[in-house]
Formats: sequence, C-alpha cells, structure tokens
Amino acid sequence: MNVEHFTFGKLGTAIQPHLNSQPEIANYGWRDYGNRVGIWRLFELFAELEIPVTAAVNGEICSLYPEIMDGIQDYGWEVMAHGINNSTGHSEMDCLTEAATIDKTLELLKQATGKLPKGWLTPGFSITESTFELLHAAGIVYTADWVNDDQPYWYPLNNDNKILAIPYTIEANDISLCLSNRFSGEEFSQAISDQFDQLWLDGESNPRVMAIGLHPFIVGQPLRMKYLKKCLLHIKNQPNTWLTTGEKIYNLMLDNS
Repeated sequence: MNVEHFTFGKLGTAIQPHLNSQPEIANYGWRDYGNRVGIWRLFELFAELEIPVTAAVNGEICSLYPEIMDGIQDYGWEVMAHGINNSTGHSEMDCLTEAATIDKTLELLKQATGKLPKGWLTPGFSITESTFELLHAAGIVYTADWVNDDQPYWYPLNNDNKILAIPYTIEANDISLCLSNRFSGEEFSQAISDQFDQLWLDGESNPRVMAIGLHPFIVGQPLRMKYLKKCLLHIKNQPNTWLTTGEKIYNLMLDNS
C-alpha cells in the first residue's frame, strides 16, 4: 500500500493529465482524497479480511497526516520507507544529498512508529547508482525497487555486502491497470486474480512472491472497493498461500541463506 504525499504545485500521478493549469487542483485533490478518505476504507477492509499489509510510506506523511500514522499503528500495518515525499525522486541527487534524504525519511518514520523501517521503495523508481549502497549503510535490509522476478533474491553490493530484492510489480498495480489500461473495477479484480492464479500454479514446484501495488487514491475510491475485496478474497481462499509482509519474507530468506 503506497501512502504518499505529493507536493502542491508539482505535477504527479494524474487521472486527467490535461487538467494541468497552475495552480493545479483537480489531480492534486484526487490524490489527496486517498489520504483524507480512501485510506480509512482500506484500513477497515484489510482488518475485516485479516490480511497483513506492508505500507510504503513517505516520510512527510508523519508530519502532514499524523492521523494516518496513528491508523497504521492501530491496524498493525508494517511500514516500509518510501522516500521523503512522492514528488522528490533521487535520480538527480548527489551522494551527500541522497544520504541525507534517506536518513531524514527513516528518522521521521522511526519517530512516528518507534521502529526503524527495514524495507525501502524509492519514489517513482528514481534511483541513483549509489542508492542501494546508501540504503544498506542506513540500515535498510530489503528493497522493493526491482520488478524483475517472481522470487526474492540477494542483490550484491560492494565489499561482499548484500540487500534483499523483494520484487514489487508494475503489472499488478492499480496505476497500470486502472489509469494506464483504464480497466473497469471488474477487469481490475480479474487481472489481480489471474496474476495470482498463474503464480500459484508456478509455485507448486518452487514458491513465488506476488506483490500487489495499491494506492488509496485509486483503490480507495468508492467505485473500486468491492472489486478489490473480491480479488483479495479469491487469493485468501486458496490453500498453500502465505499472506505476509516484506519483513517476514526477509526474515525467512535470512534464515534459509
């Protein structure tokens, strides 16, 4: 679950990209709906279904939406760091600026939750050549920045260090399915179920990981909630399926390494 803040005045994920006059409020307001309304529907849905959640959280959420951080704590969601905000990628940063941004993000999340996040997802996949080394130095043990496998793998770093790559997804992602592909709620639900069914079959011989990329401003909209519930129930009702978090996957991989 991507819990994000987009800086007002900067362009971001848009449902109507042509509405871009300045100051742009339509798409900004649509995104902010997720933090004001959609997230609360999702808290309740995942609690009802008893499905654990890893939330990729921007550091600025802690100061701008403290009630969301309280909800994350109350509902027991795991927190994965997701950069300082979703308007600030890392690709143009020098090494010192990137290290400071990572440290500030982690400190904000630690102050809000009492725990240093173990995982990281860079906003917009906007990394530098130094990102993974800096994350490791800051105490991060797994990244969701790679979307190139169906199984976790150890990503090598300098000096024989490593960080676990737990594959995220661009395909089974509400931005791709609902915005880029313009799928209806029913089509979205079927696509998530189809993704799961194939990976479940593949996993008979060797377990697979399935990430589902969700955003409160998309799946937290009223017209999609019942379809999200439908595909989640389909997944939950299958045998030999482990509904879990990034941190627990990391711990299992560490135990087996």
